[in-house]
Parts: sequence; C-alpha cells; structure tokens
Amino acid sequence: MANEITIIDDFGQNFGLSLLNDKEQLQELDNDQLEDLVYLIKHLKNGISKVDKELKERLDSGSQFKHITYGESKKVSIDKDNDKNKKDFVNNYGWAAVEVKSPKQLKDLFGEKIQDDLDKVVVYDTQKRVKYE
Repeated sequence: MANEITIIDDFGQNFGLSLLNDKEQLQELDNDQLEDLVYLIKHLKNGISKVDKELKERLDSGSQFKHITYGESKKVSIDKDNDKNKKDFVNNYGWAAVEVKSPKQLKDLFGEKIQDDLDKVVVYDTQKRVKYE
C-alpha cells in the first residue's frame, strides 16, 4: 500500500500497518524485528488509550465533533446481590443458575474471617503472561 500509515522505529525500520494484518509477513520477521514491533505497538496502544480518554472527556463536557458522537447501548444484567432472585433461580433451575463470587469479592464482602473457608476450596492455576522489561 503506497499511502498507508507507517511505524518507523529508532533504527529507521519501517513497519506498515498492512503488516499487522498479514500473518505471512509477520512470520517473515526475525525475533529482533518482531520484538521491536511489539514495543512500538505497546507504546502506540498507550497513546491511543490517552487519545480515547481525552475524546470521551470532551464529549462528556459537551464538545461536538463533525463525525464523532456518543451513542447509547443497552446493557442487560441481573441484580446479582438480590437474595430473593438467587433463591427463586436456585428453586426453579438448580445451583447452576447462580454463581459464587470470586475469592477477592468474598473477602471484600466478609473480611478475612472467610479465608479459612476459601483455603479449603480455592483452586490455583497458572497462566502465561507476556512480560515487558
């Protein structure tokens, strides 16, 4: 693409946006190039989130833009902390109809006294996370 946005790293290496959507081109990058690109994108994400935040603050304060407006969407949810609803759902559909809170939510709700009970049932699992240095 001749007129696409291009990311240029400190060493002058160009990364066109089309590269981000082309798996074959990404696979052709060596590890150093990929790492450089990952860090550039990480910095871009940070900047993009700041731009989004500024836009929302301006929209909240009443600013108007030619092509950008706030839209509304509906969020559907159930009052999770309503004991009557929980009992009705359990009676009608069984225990699968309700969800136990996370260990942190339970601690926030009941304090440290719940820790002994949590120790008996909490399942610990590990997951891989990308670490940036």
